[in-house]
Amino acid sequence: MSGDSEIDLKSLRGILGLAEPETSEPTPFAQSLTTALAKALASLRAEGMIEVEDANVEGLATEVINAALESSSLKRLLQRIVKVLISSDLVEEVYGTDEEISAALRPFLDAI
Repeated sequence: MSGDSEIDLKSLRGILGLAEPETSEPTPFAQSLTTALAKALASLRAEGMIEVEDANVEGLATEVINAALESSSLKRLLQRIVKVLISSDLVEEVYGTDEEISAALRPFLDAI
């Protein structure tokens, strides 16, 4: 019976002119960005620029990656990441300035 529901859903999408849901497989750019930002966050923590509890690292990485992927342009990507790091509830403390954090992130983003 579940097969019938799937067929009905496809038919309904066709009637309404709706596209099929997007696959959740990340693009090569998204994969590169995810890897770079994970390394960047680890580096920021190691250098003491941000303080993040171990339990919040994964959530912060997801928050930063999603914000980066939603950025309207590569030019604003760095600014958006810094803004998220500074305003995130998952970051306990920020010790670096905007410029210091930007400078620390730049090599990771340049590697993409």
